[in-house]
Amino acid sequence: MTGAPGRAVGTIGGGPPASVDPAGTLRPAGAAWTCEWWIGADDRWRIPANEVAVRQQAVHNVPVVETAMRVPGGDVFQRVYGISGSGDPVVVEIENRSPAPFVVAFVVRGASRVTAAGPHVAVDGAFVCSWARAPSRWARTVGTPVQMPVVTGRAESGAFPAARDRAGRIEAAFLHPVAHRTSLRMIVTRGRQAPQFPDRDLPDAERVAAGWRRQLDRSMQVQIPDRPLEARLRAARAEVLLLGQDRTVAAGVLAALEDWGFDAEAAEAWRRVGLRTRRRAAARPAFGTWAALEPVTDPADLLVAARRILVDDTDPTRLVLCADHPPAWRGQALEVRAAPVAAGTVSYAVRWHGDRPALLWDAPAGTTVRIPGLDPDWESSAATGEALLAPPGPASG
Repeated sequence: MTGAPGRAVGTIGGGPPASVDPAGTLRPAGAAWTCEWWIGADDRWRIPANEVAVRQQAVHNVPVVETAMRVPGGDVFQRVYGISGSGDPVVVEIENRSPAPFVVAFVVRGASRVTAAGPHVAVDGAFVCSWARAPSRWARTVGTPVQMPVVTGRAESGAFPAARDRAGRIEAAFLHPVAHRTSLRMIVTRGRQAPQFPDRDLPDAERVAAGWRRQLDRSMQVQIPDRPLEARLRAARAEVLLLGQDRTVAAGVLAALEDWGFDAEAAEAWRRVGLRTRRRAAARPAFGTWAALEPVTDPADLLVAARRILVDDTDPTRLVLCADHPPAWRGQALEVRAAPVAAGTVSYAVRWHGDRPALLWDAPAGTTVRIPGLDPDWESSAATGEALLAPPGPASG
């Protein structure tokens, strides 16, 4: 898989992305440690990695990761997202939608050094975790699980004593009460400087998601009849934007950025890679079918393959549109806007007149257009036009 495991979070123009695993565990970019979230409700403690009733989604299919977990009477939601600012801030928000208060423990695991001063906790001398107020209690261990003192009520209050361990075995839990129907936020920043914490001015998850949607609107746009697949493509575009900022950019990420029209990000990424990666990025794989994309989990691989099906410009003078069109899509609209090709951009739409598809297209002058997924015998050398295609053959299977 390209990049770090889990879902990438961060900002465009920021540093390498952090990652969030399926249980909501945060790993900051470049960190050896992770930060988990545990919930102490009236009946017991809940650790998301051990719970069955945990669900996760990318809000609006952008890098705002929401993990939900059941607690008595309702749900708790954890959201993780990047915001602009010094130290590449990542926000971790805990929202209590249950009718009862609970305690959240932010659990740092795998650290070599942890110190605390009021509402700020420094980890490994390279990151700072901050809250609007100091933790109410804390627990720490070295080489043994911190779970035991937390879940047995032996967390302590008062000043947190500095902890060091060269082997990176420190586990430290910082506990905060969260009243019902309220939220609590933590900011994780890179560097030694503790940030100011204007909690009321922090953008919420919906505002950040809206900003991401505006960013994605400047790339190639796709509307396909398979809505879940369309959502996967949107999420993959956002993820490759973040992965393109990593210190080591994979060839597939370079290709995806270029294929989907993120010109500035592609140009910047190309400058940071060597000749071998450039050659690998230029060698796009042959296009396949939409069905073959179902098991693909790597976001860059998904985008490169989908683009090759939608618009193949291997021969820049002969554009192949919609190389595969599943029978289940018949009668439903398909549209591609502003797909970058060597001579400019190409856009097209498929509409239906009864059992016959109609193609509307706008391509660079001097190119021939084909659409073998719908009508293998049709082609046109007109730059723009409309054409009523032959009815597709009978669906197989």
